[in-house]
Amino acid sequence: MRIRFFMIGMLLCIHPFNADAVTLKSAMEAAVEQHPMLTISKMQIDGAQGELQEQGSYAYNPELSVEPQRRKLNGGGRSNDYYITLSQGIELGGKQKYREQSALANLEAVKLESDALFQQISYNVARAFVALHFSRQELLWRNQQAGTLSQLHKAITRQMELGEANQLDVNLSRASLTQAIHAEAQAKSEHAMNVSRYVIAVGAGGDMMSIQPELPKLRVNWQPLSDPVEIALSSRPDIAVRRQRLVQYSAQADLADAHRIPDVTVGLMAGREAGDQLVSLGLTMPIPVLNSHNGAYRAALSQASAYKTELEWFEQRVKLEVQEALFSHTTAMQALFAISQVEGKSSSPDNIELARMAFDAGELNIEELVVHINQILESRINSAAIVKQGWLARIRLAEVLGHPEYILQGIKE
Repeated sequence: MRIRFFMIGMLLCIHPFNADAVTLKSAMEAAVEQHPMLTISKMQIDGAQGELQEQGSYAYNPELSVEPQRRKLNGGGRSNDYYITLSQGIELGGKQKYREQSALANLEAVKLESDALFQQISYNVARAFVALHFSRQELLWRNQQAGTLSQLHKAITRQMELGEANQLDVNLSRASLTQAIHAEAQAKSEHAMNVSRYVIAVGAGGDMMSIQPELPKLRVNWQPLSDPVEIALSSRPDIAVRRQRLVQYSAQADLADAHRIPDVTVGLMAGREAGDQLVSLGLTMPIPVLNSHNGAYRAALSQASAYKTELEWFEQRVKLEVQEALFSHTTAMQALFAISQVEGKSSSPDNIELARMAFDAGELNIEELVVHINQILESRINSAAIVKQGWLARIRLAEVLGHPEYILQGIKE
């Protein structure tokens, strides 16, 4: 008597997600609304605004000096004298303008860094969400595989006790079950790590083990509308940050150059001494003999030149990144289209059901049935890997182009 396995027909079915499923769009929106790093970024912007206010102000405040004095005169008697001095430092060489330019460029750079962080969080969440979706999917398959092979092993063991199976069949079913249990344990570990990565990417705590991520389908023919390299160079905030930093370093070099021109202090003194009224106007100017600040200027100029070279090299790397991402995206979409064509042309019943029917009809032995089950599982895992690679390629393309919205633009509603 052949063993009938009514459970086999349900093996490896993808369970539909329930009404509490989380979509990729909602996950990305939640992350950019609550992630602690964005709160920190807002604080940094506030600090840069305060620095701009400070550097935009004049460097010197007026100084008032009051000096009362009581003297004993040589000819006898005493004199109550006083001296009142008002002094004001004067910046020369346009130092205030360069300080303000540097602080303004720093503020713009900090704002752009916040935009870049906003985008990076979106990309990180998308990657973590995709990884979580597919690890959960594989875990479901591995659970079902282990459960079905466990039922198979128990049934084979009972049949051997009745004399309808042999020890080789029992050994084979045990080995297959052991392998399935090991694969299930690895899938659980991988899924737990992906849950942790997702929690970190979203920036939230709580019980995430029961989350059910839901991914839409990708449109394989989607492409950016214009020149991808131009999109990247004009849209990526990390490039704009580096350009603003170059402006900042150039202003600092100009400021270091201006510091070679010494500032002066103008002082006006009014006083009374031995009954005489005193008024004087003074000018104080340091003489740059021991320190002309040439070293500081050279250092600042060198830093600006180095950063300019770094910016040019970074833009070259971005162009290479765009080409690589486009190639990877095209390749992934071609593979996704090919797998959809293969799966779409299949009009036969489920392969698991076919294997069960062949086993019941005596066309397959237990070894061949196990091989079919494992092959079908690996086929579905490989198909899922192709879809996952397509998503990762789309996310990477959106990342190098500087447009997180591209992740969701090319999907099937």
